[in-house]
Amino acid sequence: MIDYVMSFLQEKLNSYIIVKIGDQLSFSNNKAVVFIQNQNLKDVQLQENTITTLLINLEEEYTFRSGAAYERMPNGSRVDQKNPNIYLNLYVLFVPYFNDYNHSLKFLSLIIKFFQSHRLFDRHNSPELDSEIEKLTMELVNLPFTEQRDVWTGLGLPYRPSVIYKVRMVVFTDTDTVESIPDVTTKIVVPTNM
Repeated sequence: MIDYVMSFLQEKLNSYIIVKIGDQLSFSNNKAVVFIQNQNLKDVQLQENTITTLLINLEEEYTFRSGAAYERMPNGSRVDQKNPNIYLNLYVLFVPYFNDYNHSLKFLSLIIKFFQSHRLFDRHNSPELDSEIEKLTMELVNLPFTEQRDVWTGLGLPYRPSVIYKVRMVVFTDTDTVESIPDVTTKIVVPTNM
């Protein structure tokens, strides 16, 4: 689900930027917005002349969380148990990284304009939205300087003009009923010649 949301946002933003920029700049594979391609996330590197999208945090939204360990769900003649939904907010970092600093600022402005005019994604304005997702709401995050420094230090990168959006709410629903968990026992074999 998280991978779908990230790809969905990437495609939406990419389409917007390609339309706005037109032929002013060329992007490899017609992708202005990319994910980090590193195999080893200890060495995070931003791809030049693109906008890198990166999930930097997850947060559970407790406001909607049920306190019950299980919810009873009527299923015909019997009652099944189901784990309560988990509501997550995603913190997504968008980093325009261009050789020309002015281009970075221009793309940063385009990102903000896009999410200002597209604060809500639902099936009405985005029919391709996954059936498990009712809606996604975009909220600009204002981090204090110390927290910004912590984000960039954690990535091991010098600060770049960037913006963080809080994506509310990705709902994880237990679609499998809890009936019985098979008993898995592990035999421990102790060598006799110790």
